[in-house]
Amino acid sequence: MPLLSIVIPTHERFRYARETVRVILDMIDDVEVIVSDTSVTNAWAETRFDDSRGRLKVVRPGSGISVVENFNAALTRTTGDFVCFIGDDDLVTPAIMNIVRQAAADNVEVARVSFPILFYWADYRHRAQPEAYAGTVWASHYSGCVRPLDPTAALDFASAQLGRGVFNMPRAYCGIVSRALIERVVARYGALFGGVSPDIYSAALLAAEARRAVDIDFPAIVPGASGASTAGQSAAGQHVGGLRDNDHIRPFKDLVWHPFVPEFYSVPTVWSYSLIRALERIDGRDVTEAGWGRLYAQCLLYHRRYRQQTLSAMRAYSEATSRVSTARQVAQGVAAEMAWAAGRLRRRVSVARKVTSDRRVDGATDAFAAATIIERLIAEGPALSWAPIA
Repeated sequence: MPLLSIVIPTHERFRYARETVRVILDMIDDVEVIVSDTSVTNAWAETRFDDSRGRLKVVRPGSGISVVENFNAALTRTTGDFVCFIGDDDLVTPAIMNIVRQAAADNVEVARVSFPILFYWADYRHRAQPEAYAGTVWASHYSGCVRPLDPTAALDFASAQLGRGVFNMPRAYCGIVSRALIERVVARYGALFGGVSPDIYSAALLAAEARRAVDIDFPAIVPGASGASTAGQSAAGQHVGGLRDNDHIRPFKDLVWHPFVPEFYSVPTVWSYSLIRALERIDGRDVTEAGWGRLYAQCLLYHRRYRQQTLSAMRAYSEATSRVSTARQVAQGVAAEMAWAAGRLRRRVSVARKVTSDRRVDGATDAFAAATIIERLIAEGPALSWAPIA
């Protein structure tokens, strides 16, 4: 039985997944790599890898299934003591094996890792700064420290910032989780992944059930952004539209949308829907107490084309609570969004003027080149410092 299973769900993105798999097999020995590919054509059949020990498994659960079904199907094929899901354009570093060994020794069930190093594939384009990121690796400061993580507090915070992401919740996607915790979640909730965004749904359930979690400030996982990825589409301004005719949503058969969530496709609405569906499953959680104002503010400020859908959701929320509560929530959400937007603008100006404290390294023409750059950056940075966890 391997110590770690790295799972890569993918759909019609073979050219990224192939390079990611090759890098992982080249860099890490004691690992099982599972690719779950729902593409129509099986491009893996004629592809050869340097894998004499049989570490790679390519499974074909069938085309036409949803991303959540693909994630859950892939999970059933894992055999490692720990599991890490990544995107098909993400990378991992050899340090992940040290983390898994230490986690096993300290009975840690789940680890959240920071992302101080990011990889932008050569075809990535940002709508405001098209040439600033393509084919680069960006590194920010990190400490190398490992600290205890309060998963309940992390879930509370993410719920209060509805639509803004996973934040510090422990993760299965771009995180590390033990088989014991996965089995406990599946036994209680039926599946680890759900909603329409498997990352944030699973993070909420893991946060609700984890007994021993850590927060690791070290680049064990390097998120990638490619031209075809969610990050790439969002950066290009293409990641918003009608809900039911969206390629991501269409495979979800008989989807019942939550009345409090504006019914259109965007990052904040997809995240919010998925987190709310998870919160509904967790004992003691009242979804009316989530940070709905933050979600409504994002929709009103950034997605004005879907104002009617947002107002309809706000009316549903108001009917379940009160107009005063809704108005207060929205006012607080708008203030929070304005502060967030100001910080983002400062970063864009810094990148444009090349005065950011982050380090940019060019030459990441492919995954192998990026891995070489990342290895050098890690060698120059702080070492992973895992003290005994009380």
